[in-house]
Amino acid sequence: MINTLTDIISKNEVKDFKEILALIVTGEQRLLLRNDVLLAFRQYCDKNNKTKRFREKSSVFGFLHKVQEAFIHNEHILIMHRLSPARYRFYLLRCDGERIEEIDVSHYLNLKDSFLQIDHGSCLQIDFMPFYDYTPSIKDSRTIGNGINFLNRFMCSSLFQNPEKWNARLFEFIKLHKHQEQQLLVNSVLLPEFNTFFNEMEKTIEWLNRQKPDTPFARVEQRMKKSGFEPGWGNTAGRIGETMQMLVDLINEPTSERLERFISRIPLPLISKIAIVSPHGWFGQENVLGRPDTGGQVIYVLDQVRALEKHLQHSIALTGLSVKPTIIVITRLIPDAGDTTCNQKTEKILNTDNGWILRIPFRDKNNNIIPQWIPRFHVWPYLEGFADDAAGELTSAFKGRPDFIIGNYSDGNLVATLLSDRLDVVQCTIAHALEKTKYLFSDLYWQEMETDYNFSLQFTADLLAMNKSDFIIASTHQEIVGTEDTMGQYESYQTFSLPGLYQVKNGINLFAPKFNVIPPGVDESIYFPYYINDQRITTRTTYWEKRLFTDNTPDIFGTLDDPHKPPIFTMSRLDKIKNITGLIEAFGLSKKIRKRFNLVFASGSIHIEDSLDHEERQGILKIHELIDHYSLHNQIRWLPGINKLDTGEVYRIMAERKGIFVQPALFEAFGLTILEAMLSGLPTFATQFGGPAEIIEDGINGYLINPSQSGMIARRIEYFMQGVDKDPGLWDRISRAGIKRVQDDYNWRLYSERLISLAKIYGFWRYSVSGQGKIKMSLYCDFLYHFLIKQRAMEREAPQG
Repeated sequence: MINTLTDIISKNEVKDFKEILALIVTGEQRLLLRNDVLLAFRQYCDKNNKTKRFREKSSVFGFLHKVQEAFIHNEHILIMHRLSPARYRFYLLRCDGERIEEIDVSHYLNLKDSFLQIDHGSCLQIDFMPFYDYTPSIKDSRTIGNGINFLNRFMCSSLFQNPEKWNARLFEFIKLHKHQEQQLLVNSVLLPEFNTFFNEMEKTIEWLNRQKPDTPFARVEQRMKKSGFEPGWGNTAGRIGETMQMLVDLINEPTSERLERFISRIPLPLISKIAIVSPHGWFGQENVLGRPDTGGQVIYVLDQVRALEKHLQHSIALTGLSVKPTIIVITRLIPDAGDTTCNQKTEKILNTDNGWILRIPFRDKNNNIIPQWIPRFHVWPYLEGFADDAAGELTSAFKGRPDFIIGNYSDGNLVATLLSDRLDVVQCTIAHALEKTKYLFSDLYWQEMETDYNFSLQFTADLLAMNKSDFIIASTHQEIVGTEDTMGQYESYQTFSLPGLYQVKNGINLFAPKFNVIPPGVDESIYFPYYINDQRITTRTTYWEKRLFTDNTPDIFGTLDDPHKPPIFTMSRLDKIKNITGLIEAFGLSKKIRKRFNLVFASGSIHIEDSLDHEERQGILKIHELIDHYSLHNQIRWLPGINKLDTGEVYRIMAERKGIFVQPALFEAFGLTILEAMLSGLPTFATQFGGPAEIIEDGINGYLINPSQSGMIARRIEYFMQGVDKDPGLWDRISRAGIKRVQDDYNWRLYSERLISLAKIYGFWRYSVSGQGKIKMSLYCDFLYHFLIKQRAMEREAPQG
């Protein structure tokens, strides 16, 4: 317990610490984030000519660089101190440094509310931690994000310590499964209990070993059925024998690897019907990218469907079953759909056998269909009705309930939670991005942002989905717990307050084994290196070369004086967080960059009257202002969003011209465009804040930038230019290293294998232990849903059109 200043600061550095406090207290800011605190520390060091040791090794630095947020409140500084990822202490420090007191989280949240002069006396306190008593807990924060390995080890340890109990559960789980009316794996009449099953299995393995390994299942089926074994063990005698031997080995000597291999191999359950929920935006296959709320998530989901179907087709065939998988993406139907297909109820997903988009409309309080698109921040009043309709449509389409539900983003995860509850289906949560970390102090000042963003509903929906889902997929480790120095997106939900509404003491247990990191892949039929010419279509290359650099059409802004100069290229929505305007300003600021490059970007629309989105309209105005201010009219090309099927060729054209790709987002949860550009051969620059830091090894296969100031973006590009001037082979080395990075580590085959494996194992965990343990958690979440979401959402009507 910290009680005195010398508990955290060495005696000979106390004076320095107090002077830094004085610098902070006399500044204008009353609310500081980590960077603000460190800036004050650096200013003090510069002013007093402090040594390198003090700047990097002192106890003052050791304490201050772990401060996540600080509030100057009356005579005190309130401090949130991050000891390590997902572990915190809270301090009340007198402004003169004469007294420091460690306080508990409730006291901290109360003082935080008082900072805004908001009475916390009747404020609801939310604490999910007591409801995690059903699950084991990870001890080491470094292993967070690898929950399945921990869970497998835990189950195998339990299997080893309580073999009779766990063998019985495993056997009962095996007996449960059917496909439609067909029993799978075990005939419970012939094999009613575990010992009989185990003995018969050993006899069957001996018999199978005497058969030719490639003997088809149909030729051994009759013998298998006489012994009590139903289809699903394998498609040949050899594979059936291998699968049964895996189970024997698991029972005799349980290990986490054996458990995962066995459950992943057999249809436990048979996953052949998957529902993927993604309600917001313009979900379609053409003419949607670049529209508000529509970008990487659509690409992610469509690529995910194709990869999952391919994997399921292969894995189901290996079980010996003749079942065709079906994957349905549930999204919103928009009657006023313009030149998109978003007004069609069903749409076949290209390059799939049985992948579909199923669109369901939003309805108002009077059950009338809402015809216009609605921004993602305003969909909340319609989601419960959407989920009700989706449950019926899915049940009809699948001729029963789905085997697995995947939610996407906050709205999709809430709908997936409602569907999982109703249909009793394993649920996976994928956030893509959590808005809480993207908008500074969006929790503290939520009431001021509520009209535009409805953060009270969104953050509560995030909490419910995180805690109720069976498992969570993140694209990067730092999406969950950040880095040693920065807080993760999920981590930011541990402790926070929406003053006047509720306080969150424990919003998510990051040490529960539900978090797993599975990075998405890239569609290698669309994105491949620019020098693989035999896969490219000449007519498309010619078309896009003209459109990108020379065509004069009403939807393109800018005429290039020298269209042959290498391009700086970027592509994204016109959201503030994507920071397209920051890149344009960086281009305008640097005469060196403008002399060597053109700037080409694809984003939104050049005409403000074509946009219905508030943030996009602001972005359009800002871009035109920057172009005028820096006189960029003959060095810049601004295109609308590009169809996904053409983006690969666009990247390759940019690479052929020795261009670069810059992703200047202020924060990026992952960054699919980064992978696409790298695989196409474009040297890639991306924000250092978020997922790109786990993709790019700075200076080796790409470059990381600090996008918080346009000058910083410009200097990083200039640094690369200087490198190329000194070493002409640098562009090519970065290009090839980026290609190799993506090919080695980011592919949809690995993703889909892992995701289906997790669905099966967490399904077993849900059945064997957590199903009962989660009842109290479920009831608690239901209360919060009705009290904090449903009632509040009913009072809102979204702005339309």
